[in-house]
Amino acid sequence: MYLIAIGDGHGAETAGKRTPPFANGTVMKENEFNKATVNYLEKELERCGFSVLQTAPEETDTPLSVRAKRANDAGADLYISIHANAFGSGWNDANGVESWIYSKKDKDTLDAAQKIQSEVIKETGLKDRGIKESGNSLGILRDTKMSAVLVECGFMTNPQEAAMLKSDAYRKKVAKAICRGVCLHFGVEYKGEGNEMEKIKVILLGKEVEMMGVKVIDENGDVTNCVTIRDFAEQTGYKVSFKGATPILERA
Repeated sequence: MYLIAIGDGHGAETAGKRTPPFANGTVMKENEFNKATVNYLEKELERCGFSVLQTAPEETDTPLSVRAKRANDAGADLYISIHANAFGSGWNDANGVESWIYSKKDKDTLDAAQKIQSEVIKETGLKDRGIKESGNSLGILRDTKMSAVLVECGFMTNPQEAAMLKSDAYRKKVAKAICRGVCLHFGVEYKGEGNEMEKIKVILLGKEVEMMGVKVIDENGDVTNCVTIRDFAEQTGYKVSFKGATPILERA
């Protein structure tokens, strides 16, 4: 299976990489968003069958040369760098999502970036700022030997987007969207969380029974248990048949 190297941009104490102060006087450091999203992305990718290498698991600001070397030495098939954008140092209306690659002449990298960018825009609804070329200006894109995409997932200097970047729900959305883009690039089926069948405990007429079903988890982390109609029918004394996709329940 493919190996995906992922890195959270900057470190917890990197100078200047944070929001302006919110109304309550607090700030969000960029790495708070980056690291949380990378951790969610790792789980998403592993669920879909990818091998994953975090290139900067340390709390400190791991040098770009170290990150690139770890990915290169591991023979990664794709590198993804997660960031939050900024314009100036105060609040303003700059907004949207953009992705950076070394050169658009690299068709494989361009394809990965386009698919990731498209999925993030669809999932978040933010402005599409497109795919941009870095040339030699971004070290992680210059020094990695595999296709590499740096994703700027919203502006820390935009009050509305900063509030989104702070939220766990948005971080999960971004991770899911990036994973879907990676799946599309490699032709791998995306497997969402909670889509696998498992035994679910149900209290039926005061008695605990087990039925096959799935756990559906929404963007806020709330869980809904859904059991199969056949298991429910059999446990309640019905027989089930189908007309097309429509279940028909009759007393057994």
